[in-house]
Amino acid sequence: MKKFDELQLRFELDLDETELEASEELISYEEARQISEAARLAFDQVRETSREGEGRGWFDEYLKLIELGWPWRVACYIAWAASPRATRWPKTLKELASLVLGLRSSRQIHTWRTKYPTIDEMVAMMQAAPLFEHRRDVIEALVKMASEPDYKSFNDRKLFLELVGDYVPRSQLDLGKAAKGDVQEMTDEELRKWLGENPHPNMGEGDEEATDADEQHRAAR
Repeated sequence: MKKFDELQLRFELDLDETELEASEELISYEEARQISEAARLAFDQVRETSREGEGRGWFDEYLKLIELGWPWRVACYIAWAASPRATRWPKTLKELASLVLGLRSSRQIHTWRTKYPTIDEMVAMMQAAPLFEHRRDVIEALVKMASEPDYKSFNDRKLFLELVGDYVPRSQLDLGKAAKGDVQEMTDEELRKWLGENPHPNMGEGDEEATDADEQHRAAR
């Protein structure tokens, strides 16, 4: 994760998930703290003894969020929710709440997300993070392919020139012309052609043939 992303992901919410748990479960703050601490220690043990893969690739993202100041349970949820659904562990939100976070249900997670929309924003940001991590590599590959003097690299060259602003597709030029108000100066026939319509909507096939014949006769003269 890049530095500018880390700054955006830094925890800046007034969120005490232990206090929320104590309120929802009707227990004391100290009891809620002890439950949270026991669950965190159990999760740390699982995380440290787990092998690579096994759907636990989100553990590294969890540690990054912890370093940025996020409460451990919230950090777990964000990292888990941002990971690929098909391969992540646990499989469901309910299992995450009970097996990892030490919660009786996922209700408290819904409470966090309702009170603090920033949590869902963090999930979306972390889901997109791989795009930015590989952006430079993709650009390097694009430049390499576009530089090849081969007809197979035509689309790469076209995309490259569009990105740097040296090439503008005809469709965008036409739209730009209309956006500048030039469309107001078009005749009805030019406007219909620009819209892809029949320039002579009231003419049948016979009328069009007659018009073509007249134009050919005038050209011959």
